[in-house]
Amino acid sequence: MKNTLIFIIAIVIAGGSGFTLQKYLNQKQKITNPAIGNQRPEFAAMDLDGKLRNIKEWDGKLILLNFWATWCPPCKKEIPAFIELQKAYGDQGFQIIGVAIDNAEAVAEYAEQIDMNYPSLLAEADGIGLGKRFGNGIGVLPYTVIINREGEISDTIRGELSKIETENLLDKHGINL
Repeated sequence: MKNTLIFIIAIVIAGGSGFTLQKYLNQKQKITNPAIGNQRPEFAAMDLDGKLRNIKEWDGKLILLNFWATWCPPCKKEIPAFIELQKAYGDQGFQIIGVAIDNAEAVAEYAEQIDMNYPSLLAEADGIGLGKRFGNGIGVLPYTVIINREGEISDTIRGELSKIETENLLDKHGINL
């Protein structure tokens, strides 16, 4: 009985801490990220087909670069909207690219399950360092970077992005909604 009570108290404290951290991170996203305005870093990673892909491949497009993982509930919540947006606006030069901070098997299984229609690159643990190069100094997931057609980082978003928020970003960059 005593152990059960201690366990319940620990769960409540952990949940409250997580909620507080999320509120803090959401407030912090209003602070300008020093990566904004900089040229996007170059990198290459394997896609789900085992092909090495370089970010330069999508130069000239409006890129939504999304750092995510299959074990991250907010990441998985935003992906269906990304699939819809890629389908709706891809012909206007919009490209979503996932950067999975996860193992290849889990990512491939999830991508097939939800019929992901945009490339997801496998960064595994190296994705944390890559995220830092794109302004994610504290390793938050999901983390999204908007790269304009000139290759500059124009926006960074810590935490989950809704479809409406993403459409507002697209509109800001000239994608006709």
